[in-house]
Amino acid sequence: MTASVERSLRERHAELEARLAGLTRAPERGSGISFGKRVGDGTVEAVSRLNDVGVVDSLNASKERVERALAKLAEGTYGTCDVCSGEIPTARLEAHLESVVCVSCGRHARRAP
Repeated sequence: MTASVERSLRERHAELEARLAGLTRAPERGSGISFGKRVGDGTVEAVSRLNDVGVVDSLNASKERVERALAKLAEGTYGTCDVCSGEIPTARLEAHLESVVCVSCGRHARRAP
C-alpha cells in the first residue's frame, strides 16, 4: 500500500507543480495589460488576475500538504497526526492521501483565528 500511496502523492505533486507553473509564468512579450480610458477597460483582466492569486495560494497549500505527506512516508510516520500523534483513520487517508492531521485536529485548526 505504501508504494501506491507514494506514487499517487508524487503524481498529485507533479500535477500541482504543473498547474502552478502555468499560473505563475510571466506573460508573453507584447501581451501586457493595457488599461484604457473608459470605465471597465482592463477590469476582466484585473479580476482574472485576482482570482489567479487565490488559486495559486490554494495550490501552494495543497502542494505543502502533499510534500509533508511524502516526508511522513519517508519518516515512517504516515497515518499519524502531526498535532496529537493519534492515528489518522484509514477512511480519511483514502479520501485525502495528503492528510497529515486527524479529523479532530483539523476541525480545531479551521476554527482558530
